[in-house]
Amino acid sequence: MSAIRFISGSGRSGTTWIQDSLASANGLRPVFEPLHPYLSDVGNEYAHRALAADEDHPALKQFLVRAAAGRGPRLWTQYRQQLRWLFPPPDEFWSKRDAGRTKRHWSKFLREAPKLTRDGFRREPLIKCIRANLMLPWIARNLDCRVVLIVRHPGAVVESELRSRWNASFALERFRNDAKLHALTGGRYRALLARELSSVEALTLRWLIENQWVVDAAAAHGVTIIHYEDLRSPHDNAWSRLCAALDVKHVPGKQTLSVPSQQSAATLRSSSKPRSRMSRWMERLTTDQINRVRDVLESAGFNGYSMDDPAPRITGGMQTGTRTAEAVP
Repeated sequence: MSAIRFISGSGRSGTTWIQDSLASANGLRPVFEPLHPYLSDVGNEYAHRALAADEDHPALKQFLVRAAAGRGPRLWTQYRQQLRWLFPPPDEFWSKRDAGRTKRHWSKFLREAPKLTRDGFRREPLIKCIRANLMLPWIARNLDCRVVLIVRHPGAVVESELRSRWNASFALERFRNDAKLHALTGGRYRALLARELSSVEALTLRWLIENQWVVDAAAAHGVTIIHYEDLRSPHDNAWSRLCAALDVKHVPGKQTLSVPSQQSAATLRSSSKPRSRMSRWMERLTTDQINRVRDVLESAGFNGYSMDDPAPRITGGMQTGTRTAEAVP
């Protein structure tokens, strides 16, 4: 099988847009979200789990290798649909709203199936996952693959998740009971996880746990950190760095990149407007919500982003990880 390339990031961080843009430009085969917890026993066991690089998880390794080879739950990993979305059970199909939702799934499936079928014949896989951040050191070592973590401003992620009615319950419950996570992070998040959290605080805490430790550990494990905001900036070479990290030749063209992600935004920093499209979250979140996000970040000592600025703070270790001889477990 060809070398595996792996893109990870929190939900609403542009990972689907990035995967599809790179796959289109380089003739790669997209593998979509193999660790969805509701679609396989392995996904249910490992989604959102923290793994040390030197652990032995043969079932997970075999599962990811098979998914990369196109032998996973293909309706999901290739066509991005679930069986219950296309053929809902009776209790999920009794109103006009349910019928409309099913119609939209079928329309999307039929519209995208021809291209996704063609893409499925490509040889080299490009995996993307929003539930694997905390196992990236393990993936980099045990699958011997190139790994990139996409990091987007927590304010933008939380605002988008609130608008889409996401919740963090599943992930936070995993984190509370994950002894390995607490060992790797020195128990940094125990007090936060024990709090009674609002929706904003819960989503922020999930983002924090999914990103802070792996960003700090990236350089030791050969994980490259790319900021979503830099990919959206016309004055940054982030796409070239991303392609180099994944060992692909072609940067997506302007026409490909103009196709918006689910959290589309066109400008950053270069805009002369008081509020660029990249900072819309600053207008959409209330002052109370912004303060709650800030409180969670500050409680864990995170300073990679400020709630007063949509751009990332570039600090040591935040940009590109380089594999070292003595990787921290």
